[in-house]
Amino acid sequence: MKKTILTLMCLLTFSVFSQTKPDSIPVTLQQVIEIALNESPMIRIADRTIETKKYYKKEQIVGLFPNVIGAASYQRTLQKQKMVMDFNGQNMEIEVGTYNNLVLSANFTMPIIVPALWNMIKLSSMDVELAVEQARASKISLINNVKKAYYAVLIAQESYKVLLDNYKNVEQNAKLVTDKYNQGLVSEFDKLRADVQVQNAKPNLNVAINAVDLSQKALKIYMGVAINEPLVFLGELKDYETEMNAAKLPEMNQLSLESNSDMKQMDMTIQQLERSRKIVLSGACPSLALSGSYQYMTMGNDIPFNKFNWFPYSVIGVSLQIPIISWASTTFKTKQIKNNILNMNDTRLNLERALWLSVTSNLNNIDKAIVDFESSNESVKMATRAFEIVQKQYEVGMATWLQLSDAELALLSSQLLYYQSVYDYLVAQAELEYILGKK
Repeated sequence: MKKTILTLMCLLTFSVFSQTKPDSIPVTLQQVIEIALNESPMIRIADRTIETKKYYKKEQIVGLFPNVIGAASYQRTLQKQKMVMDFNGQNMEIEVGTYNNLVLSANFTMPIIVPALWNMIKLSSMDVELAVEQARASKISLINNVKKAYYAVLIAQESYKVLLDNYKNVEQNAKLVTDKYNQGLVSEFDKLRADVQVQNAKPNLNVAINAVDLSQKALKIYMGVAINEPLVFLGELKDYETEMNAAKLPEMNQLSLESNSDMKQMDMTIQQLERSRKIVLSGACPSLALSGSYQYMTMGNDIPFNKFNWFPYSVIGVSLQIPIISWASTTFKTKQIKNNILNMNDTRLNLERALWLSVTSNLNNIDKAIVDFESSNESVKMATRAFEIVQKQYEVGMATWLQLSDAELALLSSQLLYYQSVYDYLVAQAELEYILGKK
């Protein structure tokens, strides 16, 4: 599979930076998708499946061509057959045949009217189309998984930054409390609570670090690269603020499932069942084939063969096969296929309803994420301002440590909710595009 220029540039960057500056290979979302489409084993498997189906189709087409078979046979007579004839009342024994018999032959057959084979070739063409659609489905699914994994990396990185800033604030406040305690301005209880808060913030920070590492490795697996590749994933969730501010929910009547791969594959499967029914019917139809044979034979009692006389023999003809009793079983087979088609149609109906339910669910998730984003965006600004005010008030003794702690927690919660709303929007949008069959 030909790699795009973008992928080649990325791979070249891999080789250059791996020798000089590890952990400094920047890649964007679009570059990640391009690399995944070229390096993922699932895409290679899908492409090879298409090739296999095409080979099978060509194999079926070969059945329409003449088939020629060459053969040679040699027989050595150990004891000749004898015939007894009556000549004038006397029995006379006569040996028949020769000791050496050599036959060279060429036989050919060519189908002329073969309805079953014609339908098999059409079914093979449908298999190729289905394999192509399955390959498209693999690409759409891969892009969807890559996007969600990429967004998971971004929210893990953003969560780590938020928790790191929170840890620094907690640590700074604890130092401030300690200084006040040494001056006798606060009680030992406040100092202990501040120290405990610092210790409680450390495990959350370690969990965030592990989450970043695991999310990056999961994304690399989807990309089809080694998990130890020194990649740095560019982008921030804040980059999607403009998109979210301008986002508008589409109307249900504006959406269509025509490009949904599952629906397309279901329709193709129903068409294949219809073709299978025609194959069963054509199997009970007459078939006509042309056949011929050319033989060159020699017989003799003594070797060498070049002293024997060679005799050519050739024949050509047509053969017509008319099934007589097979219509009984054909009727039952067609009824079975008809029931399978009806079952597939009902399955398709259930699938379509489930997909529309998923579309509705993702639209609701997008709407909720937008509402959460708008509220959390304002709450982050207010929580940041409130924390700065309480922190200054605490420094001059106008606020208590409990008020400072509540302000820290409110800021942390609002920031996490802000990034979570952006992440939920992106994931729901990716899921909606996947259901609608968009790349």
